[in-house]
Amino acid sequence: MTKQSEYMEAFFGVELNQKFEDMILELKDAEESLKKLSKEIGKLEGNLPAEEAKELNKECRAIAYENVQQIKDVRTFLDFYLKSDKTSTHIILERDAYMKIYQIFKWDGADVRDLKRWIKELKEITDKIGLNMRDLINFKKLTAQPVPEVFVKFPVYALDRQGYCLTGPAFDSVMHVDEVREKIAEQNR
Repeated sequence: MTKQSEYMEAFFGVELNQKFEDMILELKDAEESLKKLSKEIGKLEGNLPAEEAKELNKECRAIAYENVQQIKDVRTFLDFYLKSDKTSTHIILERDAYMKIYQIFKWDGADVRDLKRWIKELKEITDKIGLNMRDLINFKKLTAQPVPEVFVKFPVYALDRQGYCLTGPAFDSVMHVDEVREKIAEQNR
């Protein structure tokens, strides 16, 4: 039986906004390739009788050009839709933000740099839609593994299994626990 968390991971496993943008770029690349193909087909000369080669060439070019037009139409639509429909873009980015929050909460404690990267990505998403990341996450209780009280005041927001801490006012600094102890000792002098 599939667990609820597996459904959540499947749902939140893709950043839709980025996927749409990537798809637009892929369509543009395919469009350019087909244009190039169309030009190359025009240069082909084969062992076919001249009239048959000419007709085949014409058909191939028409097919390639038709594909170019279809891809261009899809790309133009997606590009317009993502840039003009702020509501849909906002909804997609909100979903991506919640996906990122879910990813942060599911952090396994292995490497604090993963957590740092995800928080940076969440900040970028929330900035795009005008949300404050601090309104969405309680950084005092960022992970399931509590941070020892002596480090909380530094502040340390998370501690990984290798002894590295996530710290800094923008949650963007990684320090070893020994460095944090030294800094705390300096502050207490």
